[in-house]
Amino acid sequence: MKKYVFVIVSLFLAFNLNAQTPEEIFKNKYPELFTELKTDGSVKVTADNIQLFRDQYKKLKDGLDEIEMFKFGGASEDNLNIFEYKELKNLQKENKLAELETLLKNKVTDLKLFLGQNDQYGVDKKECLMTYSNLKQSLKRKDYDAAFEFWREMYKYYPKFKNAYSKGDVLVRTKIKEVTGEAAKLGKAALEAQNAKKYDEAKKLAEQQKQTVAERELWIDTLLMIYDQRMKYLGNDKYYGTGYLKGKKGGYIYKYRKDSALSQAYGLLKESVESEKEKSNFAVVKDFFDAAFDMIKAGKIGADELVADYNLSTDVLKKNSDKMNGYIEKEQKKKSPNKSKIENWKKVVKNNEKVSKYITKKFASSDYSKCEYLVPAFSSSFEKNKNDKEWLKTVTGILSWKDCTNDDFYGQAAEALYKLEPSANSAFKLALFYLKKENYEDAAKYFEDAYKQETDSDKKAEYYYYAAVVAYAQNKLSYARSLALKAAGLKEKYGKPYILIAKMYAGSANSCGTTKFEKQAVYWVAVDKLIKAKSIDPSVAEEADRLIAKYSARYPSQEEGFMLTWTAGKTYTVGCWIGESTKVRY
Repeated sequence: MKKYVFVIVSLFLAFNLNAQTPEEIFKNKYPELFTELKTDGSVKVTADNIQLFRDQYKKLKDGLDEIEMFKFGGASEDNLNIFEYKELKNLQKENKLAELETLLKNKVTDLKLFLGQNDQYGVDKKECLMTYSNLKQSLKRKDYDAAFEFWREMYKYYPKFKNAYSKGDVLVRTKIKEVTGEAAKLGKAALEAQNAKKYDEAKKLAEQQKQTVAERELWIDTLLMIYDQRMKYLGNDKYYGTGYLKGKKGGYIYKYRKDSALSQAYGLLKESVESEKEKSNFAVVKDFFDAAFDMIKAGKIGADELVADYNLSTDVLKKNSDKMNGYIEKEQKKKSPNKSKIENWKKVVKNNEKVSKYITKKFASSDYSKCEYLVPAFSSSFEKNKNDKEWLKTVTGILSWKDCTNDDFYGQAAEALYKLEPSANSAFKLALFYLKKENYEDAAKYFEDAYKQETDSDKKAEYYYYAAVVAYAQNKLSYARSLALKAAGLKEKYGKPYILIAKMYAGSANSCGTTKFEKQAVYWVAVDKLIKAKSIDPSVAEEADRLIAKYSARYPSQEEGFMLTWTAGKTYTVGCWIGESTKVRY
């Protein structure tokens, strides 16, 4: 009897010594996951080993299928490839089968997370593309609940799959729109119930609205998380990297939370435009300047920063349009130009121009663009920027645009710029200061420097025109006229020089002639120049018509002309320095 008891006890001990825990079985069946295919970050995923990881994922899935089959009585020694039937049976007896199943499930999740962070298709390309396809189809059917589940799968396990982010953007913004509308309806219903003295119902509706608003905030959080994760995993994308993504995120914060997170929105938008430069999308640039405008109204930035933001905004839009126009020109030269591409580029240019005009109008019509704001804003930064050519160009450009050229600070900045870069443009800016100060000698000197250096005919024409204005102020009439005519000859449809000559002629009326008739006849040639001006340049037509009405009222009288035998239509030559012929008219 003792002998049999000893044998039974020995067998029992042997059985327990050979029995394995779920952890031990797991490690024995999947040893690679604990050595060369660890997911703790100690092993780098490469093109050489990624398939090995995926094979382990498949093996884990197969293992889970075997456990499931065993649980439902369909397993046998013959149809199990990973586990042994006895192993599973023993675990079942010890109520530990669920532990093994949990270990496998956790590792499946672990692998999905790990490979998703290292490859766009994650653990399984087919699974990835199928999930993405289901996401697209659900969105197409407007089945947003189903779409959200598929998108959440993509977001969690395939964070490097780029296309899923744009779908997530559309999905989440759709949900935001839905709950926003729902909250508005609940608010309206609550107000109606309140007015109808249905206080309990109003209270209930108000609580529902509060919950809906809270849900909206969660959806907004989700939208922003999309861009945080995309920056984390795809920030180095060649076309849509961190700079671009910051612009998108900043734009959404500005749209949905500008009252509570204006500074954050502004910061992200500014970082985006500064990094993307001419690649910046026109919508992002618009949001950026709108945010900057709100920032200065809130007292969070100064006028100097707003001006810098204005300059940055318009500069990147112009450069982007220049780039698009370059593409258009290049494409149009091809034998078979792509019309679709050309149209798309033209749309970009059109949108850039539209936004640029909007920004300029908003800035120019604000108090912050007045000299009283601009000058202190810039002058406070002069010392630290006085050797920065680009800063000085920006400052003098904006101050001249806003007609602040008579301020001493403008002269200081213009002089500093000219010393650093004695170009045609810097000479012109300095000359404007001296002109406003009525220092005609120095003004003439720098305008001459400007038109002698300038190679662009339109700019040269403008510089000649201003030189003519100075010469006129110095009473150098013949010289002033010659400069004005040079200006008119350099630029097509340029009427301002003829307006100036007309004013010079009219101003000489009392000194050109000895009789009343001769003096009044000067207005004929003055009007001739005004007619010429408005015939070539519609932009000066209003001023020309005003002066024509003024000067024609000073023509000689018909009676006086008849007495002197100057009948209408005859050719008359005005004397003195003018020396021009015209037709007699009354």
